[in-house]
Amino acid sequence: MSQKDVELAGKIARLISHFPEEWQEYQDWLRDIISSQSVLEKHHPTWQTTLIFRWRLFYFVIYVAGVIFFNQLLKKLKSIFWERDSGKTRIFSERYAVVTQPILLDRYRYILQRTATLLAVAELTLGGIAAVTGILLAFYYRPTALGAYESLTMIVNEVAYGTLILSLHNIAGNALIVLALIQIVVMFLGRQFLPSWLTGWISGIFLTLTAIGLSWSAIVLTWEQTGFWRFKLELSIVASIPFVGSALRDILSGGGGISSITLQHMYTLHSYVLAIAAILLSIIHLTALIFQEQNWKPEGTRFNFTKLCSESPSHEDSASI
Repeated sequence: MSQKDVELAGKIARLISHFPEEWQEYQDWLRDIISSQSVLEKHHPTWQTTLIFRWRLFYFVIYVAGVIFFNQLLKKLKSIFWERDSGKTRIFSERYAVVTQPILLDRYRYILQRTATLLAVAELTLGGIAAVTGILLAFYYRPTALGAYESLTMIVNEVAYGTLILSLHNIAGNALIVLALIQIVVMFLGRQFLPSWLTGWISGIFLTLTAIGLSWSAIVLTWEQTGFWRFKLELSIVASIPFVGSALRDILSGGGGISSITLQHMYTLHSYVLAIAAILLSIIHLTALIFQEQNWKPEGTRFNFTKLCSESPSHEDSASI
């Protein structure tokens, strides 16, 4: 061990010893680092030994310095809020909590509810993108066992911007699922599961289920090996549902095995039933959240459709006079 390394370790020890609690806890770690010098010299060249040793010292200093900083910060905060004139501080903290807690709680809920509204706007936008790109793809897609894969290949390779349209359709569908799941968490944290948020809460849950259903119904539409066998496996799971499983499997598959009829059923379910339901639920969901946000505005500035309708004739009469 070089003399510089010894002096460096000694300086670090003297510096940390000014903090008795941390020194008592971490002095064994520093001793282990110093004692490891002889082991390092047996297995590594001198320059590597010096580099490893100083790196260990550096890491030790950074770690212990962070511990000391946070410990001192906590002590300072405790001395400010609890130890200085405990009686007055207690009264002040109680008054502060009584005054600020409702404000902070309302602010917290408002932020979450505004976030839910913005997510609803994004969901409606993604639903629109998926619908428009789906309509464009429908001009070329053929829901048959012999034409599904070939039509998608033609869209990608021959149709102008076909790859872009197909990618946007897939990305919009997957992103809709992600945002819908995130929004459920946001709405739960914002206490939008209460009866006053019943419309927004229920429409959000059904929108999430519909988005997942859109993704599931598109599994077999590409007519690839992975999608085919995955759909066949999931049909067997559907068939295991008590009472209605067999009937539901026959409705989805068209009876028998997976064929062109299955493709047509899933295409109809994907493109018409679930797609229209997703757009309608997105609109209902966004409308419910917008109307709920009106509760945060002053009474005179809230949007009131009845008041708006009642004021319209008076404006017309004044204009005619």
